[in-house]
Amino acid sequence: MSHTVRETGSWQHTLSIEIPVEEVEARLERVARELQRRVAMPGFRKGKVPLERVRADFAAHIEQEFLESFIPEATNRAIDERGLGPVVPPSVTNVRFTPGQPLTFDAVVDTTPVVEVKSWKGLELKRRARPMDDAAVDAVIEDLRQQSAVFVDVDRPAAKGDVVLLDSQRLDANGRRLPQTRAKGTRIQLGAPDLLPDLENGLLGAEAGQERTVTVNYPADYRGSELAGKSIRYVISVRKIQEKKLREVDDNFAGELFRLPSVSALREKVRGNLEAEDAGRVRRELEGAVVEELTRRNPFDLPVRLVAYMLERVIHEQTEGREVSKELHAQLEEHYRPGVERSLRREILLAGIARQEGLAVTDEEVAAEIDRMCAQEPRQASRIRARYQSADRRRSLGEGILERKAMEAVIAAAQVRDEPIAAAMAASEASR
Repeated sequence: MSHTVRETGSWQHTLSIEIPVEEVEARLERVARELQRRVAMPGFRKGKVPLERVRADFAAHIEQEFLESFIPEATNRAIDERGLGPVVPPSVTNVRFTPGQPLTFDAVVDTTPVVEVKSWKGLELKRRARPMDDAAVDAVIEDLRQQSAVFVDVDRPAAKGDVVLLDSQRLDANGRRLPQTRAKGTRIQLGAPDLLPDLENGLLGAEAGQERTVTVNYPADYRGSELAGKSIRYVISVRKIQEKKLREVDDNFAGELFRLPSVSALREKVRGNLEAEDAGRVRRELEGAVVEELTRRNPFDLPVRLVAYMLERVIHEQTEGREVSKELHAQLEEHYRPGVERSLRREILLAGIARQEGLAVTDEEVAAEIDRMCAQEPRQASRIRARYQSADRRRSLGEGILERKAMEAVIAAAQVRDEPIAAAMAASEASR
């Protein structure tokens, strides 16, 4: 096999590959013999058809199978010999194949962009943390109270905050009940923010065992298109009125629901969770600012085929592999393209910094990261370890660790000013 290479774009090379006649014939012979073992013809048992007959009668099939299997193999050999690192599957073009002649074709190879990252030290960054005061903890605990509330039957008219358990059926213009419109066992909480006013007013004061007729005027933008803009009458049979009962926030509340010894322990747990969530937000914002500034200081074009390939993968994942119309596909491309390009620029820029600074990841660091993931999800530990038996997945995990190291280096070399969110908001208001 012989091949030449030429640059055909930014981080793109085209290999012109030629396979000599002798190698082509040897591979065609191999494909024909493999087919010979499987094929049967009148007058011949399976595996006993003469090879010449197989090659004559199945010539098109043999040639197609040869091209489909051999061209990727030859392409990969040429890529390895040239030391190229494709970031997307190569694109094969200009295939020229005639029996008795050399096989020639071109392979377009997009390689990993290598960028010399400049001015990455001394970035001016803001770290905007949100102080976790008692009010934030109280709000979470109140939300936990609401979620753990119980509803008990009461013998009184329904009031705001109550839940009404009811059956309903739509009426036609003459007041007759419409078949197939009966709904049984519907629970409606009075005072809920998304409850239509006509329905709430029609149920306030209702009592168990009572039947009421309620007219509901649906707004033009109502989420159910069938009902939007219409006025519908319902006959409603009230089964129960239930009152919401909130638990007292005491040590029993902390123990029975969250297996914590006291309210103090619950408050500390909530505060810790809030601080961890905010730390994650702060980190994401900080890293986003790093990538934005590095991109501004180091502009470069992304390989078109790389963007298209990654964009297609994202769309395939988001649509779960379902076929979509051309119009929807175009909309999805427009929606996801900025995020895909931002992610690729981040990866390329941080890889450049890692290379410039001589950063590396050891096998021990990869193993430690796997241990950390197992400790976070002990029930999934065996599945996690099985997943990372794959060399490709361990390599991908190592690349992620290297990217984090590069990001840490940028942040460590940056001028980071802490600016609590409350103070930032006050300064913003003062400047107006």
